[in-house]
Amino acid sequence: MAMRTLGEIARQPAPRSFWRQRLALRASPTSVEDYLVDEANLRGFWGAYRREPSSRGIDGLLRLEEIVVGLMAPQAPAEPRHLKLVLRILQSDAVEARRLWLLAKREKAEDTLRWLLQNLPVEERTPRTEALMQQAPRPRAPRPPRLDYDFRRLIRRPATAKELWKRARRES
Repeated sequence: MAMRTLGEIARQPAPRSFWRQRLALRASPTSVEDYLVDEANLRGFWGAYRREPSSRGIDGLLRLEEIVVGLMAPQAPAEPRHLKLVLRILQSDAVEARRLWLLAKREKAEDTLRWLLQNLPVEERTPRTEALMQQAPRPRAPRPPRLDYDFRRLIRRPATAKELWKRARRES
């Protein structure tokens, strides 16, 4: 069974995107989402992981804003693990807000991105995420996705002994 996309969940048709097609060519043979997750992980944002570690270096042509928009675009699968990764990127000071919102508007990812920022738990709100929300363009007719997701899962928690044991077992 194929995973539903963010566009299907938000009842928003996914537009044809030449930008995303170019990403797919660069990502080949992996999917665009796996490519974007790898790129974020190579840059030190560890919100999501893949079983197969990336064997290539950082793509110097890809910017953080593009990673965020690619994971929040209507064509992207509705995977909750991507929300945490996008949040960690947005909390950094490395994202240029104007470029992010322009690209999100062009790729029809602005409603999903705004939905994520509006639903952040108080513990995860930072001055950076608040500034991004203030700089968001005014919504046309917002269509937030109908994703049954507990946003408390985005809250960082200290590692427990059980989680450390699992991590050590994965690494061996």
